[in-house]
This record gives sequence, C-alpha cells and structure tokens, in this order.
Amino acid sequence: ASDADGAEEEGTAIETAEEDAAGDAAEAGEGTVVEIGTELTDEETGDVVTIVSAVRNNPTEYYMASDNPDGEMIYLEVAVTPGEQFGGVVSQQDFLLDDGGEEVNYASTADDELTAAGYTYFEGAPRRDGEATGYIPIYVEQSGDVLKGAYVRPEAKILGEDETIPEFRGEFEIPAA
Repeated sequence: ASDADGAEEEGTAIETAEEDAAGDAAEAGEGTVVEIGTELTDEETGDVVTIVSAVRNNPTEYYMASDNPDGEMIYLEVAVTPGEQFGGVVSQQDFLLDDGGEEVNYASTADDELTAAGYTYFEGAPRRDGEATGYIPIYVEQSGDVLKGAYVRPEAKILGEDETIPEFRGEFEIPAA
C-alpha cells in the first residue's frame, strides 16, 4: 500500500479529496498510488499539463491483459490548464507510455473499470472550457519499475491562417510502486 501523506502541501480541497480517494483505493488492494508532479508547459499554446500521479498495478479485465498477465494497467492522473489563444481539445490520446519501445495511449474500453474503482475519468480538456482533471487508463504489455511517458500535442494548422504550430512533446517518468 502507498501513503499519500508525502504529497505536496499545495493543492485545492478537490485535489486533496482525490488524493485521499486514491490512497483509500490503494489500501483496498486496488492499485498503488505513486506521486509524479511533473509540469509541462506548451509555449505555443500556453497549455500547462501536469502529470499529477499514477495508480499502478490495477486489477483489470482489459482484453489485452487476458493474453498478457505480465502487463500492467496504469491510471494516469492529469491536470490541464489550457492556454487562451487557441481552441481545440487536449485529448486523453495525447498521453503516451513506453511499452517495450512502442508508445501506447489510452485503453478506451477500460473507462468503466476506472470509474468503478472510484476514479474520475479524464474526458479531454476543451480549451474553451478551462481547467480539467482526471485519470486516463493506459495498459502496457511490458511493464517495469520505472515507466517513461510523454504528453504529445500534434503539429496543428491554425484555422484561417497560413501558419502551423510545431508539435510539442513533454516527457515524464512514473516511479516504481
């Protein structure tokens, strides 16, 4: 079991409640919470994406797990504060984990088990709607003590202009449970 008491002192009541819920889930054998706290700032869009924590070793019925019992279901907790200059969405598909040299993104059919475990699903963050937080289920077939991940905003053409903003890539690590 993991202890969330080492979390940063700063945070809102909502973040504290989510951390408490995540800690309770870990104590119930539902996975182990590891703090990350990596903040990524996309200078082009003004988006600030924080990889808050990850819940490791979650029990899963995800279809790929039945073929590979050595894999791992991870619930990645993210917080997004979108910039104000552009529209569009920060998508759950923009968050990637290294899976034996291949990058994989969210396990869309695992949304229900994530919410059944008591976590709030991250449905994406429309920039016009403001801040968004939640968890993204990602299944890796080749797990390890430390997992590398990335948030990647693809290159984007600015609507109505003859300009393109380059891809943004910010990397993070998920520590061992």
